[in-house]
Amino acid sequence: MGIKKFPDKDTPEFQNIKTSWENGESLISLSQRYHMSPSGMKDQLSKQGIKRQFTPQQMQKVEPQPILLPPVEIQKYTPLKGRRGDPETQILLLGDHHAGEITPTCNPTVYKQRRKNLFKTTMRITDLHRHMYPINDLVIMMVGDMVHGENVYQGANVETIACGAQEQIYEIALPELLSLILSFKENFRTIKIYAVRGNHGRYSPIAPRTSNWDIILYKALRDALTHYDIEMNVSNDFCQMVVVQGFKIFAFHGDQFRANQGIPYFAMSRKIKDWYFSYGPFDYTVCGHWHKDDFYRISSKVKAFINGAIPTDDPFALEIVGTSTIPTQWTFGMHERHGITWTYSLVLDPKFLPQKDIK
Repeated sequence: MGIKKFPDKDTPEFQNIKTSWENGESLISLSQRYHMSPSGMKDQLSKQGIKRQFTPQQMQKVEPQPILLPPVEIQKYTPLKGRRGDPETQILLLGDHHAGEITPTCNPTVYKQRRKNLFKTTMRITDLHRHMYPINDLVIMMVGDMVHGENVYQGANVETIACGAQEQIYEIALPELLSLILSFKENFRTIKIYAVRGNHGRYSPIAPRTSNWDIILYKALRDALTHYDIEMNVSNDFCQMVVVQGFKIFAFHGDQFRANQGIPYFAMSRKIKDWYFSYGPFDYTVCGHWHKDDFYRISSKVKAFINGAIPTDDPFALEIVGTSTIPTQWTFGMHERHGITWTYSLVLDPKFLPQKDIK
């Protein structure tokens, strides 16, 4: 049974809270367990002088649970014959899924339905282009914030989450992503996955940056995909360089730029130009974070893609970006000589498609 106010020092409840906080229990978990708001719990912990009893070096690192699932039988892909055009590789961006988040128009049930729509809309585009040339290979790039997390300082308040971070990973995101990727495996000859972390996954301000829910999800997913000959590359850095058809794509999450009046295009462009020289030349950049799909040219050498998000009416999008976003993810095709030849921003919920004004 929870408590409605902070207990006195001579009570067992006080000692339990003190021990739990000193040993590293999260503020969200502690406040939920004792029926207090996170801000109220934080104020009382400070007022009572209760502090963490470990340094970042001593913190126990959260490791992914090994996923030892028996392999499921999937249908073998058979390439279409008779297509005369040059083959292309399809690229799909996945990011800002925020599994476990609750908004006025999104929750885990809506998330799962939009995930199913993601597969359908992606394959609709694939099948259209396969009438012209072969598309046998798929590259999936995950750009972070695949789960919502549970940290107050990242905006994951009690009223915005359906469950804790581990449940978000193992009960929502992991089974949905596994189902999505295995469905694609039946429709492509090869699948390669590249993944970078987001900011919502960082589970403590003092934890190492690699102690991140996204990375835990990625490694669990990699374990689950062991049986299926699917290559998955998880970066411990904030970024990852991906080569597709000889063209270089610089992937990162997008929280490296601060803004209070929408997407900071100028700051983004300036830093991408610096990265161009620091990390070596690249042809494209992909990121997420801003919950709004967009693309623009950085220079004559580099083009940038900003991925959308699955949640709608997210407080970050409304307060910082200044718009109620629609659920979208990018997909595009890569040609061995021409680079990216086509792009589609996939709308994952038919309610957000343009409506005709019928009179």
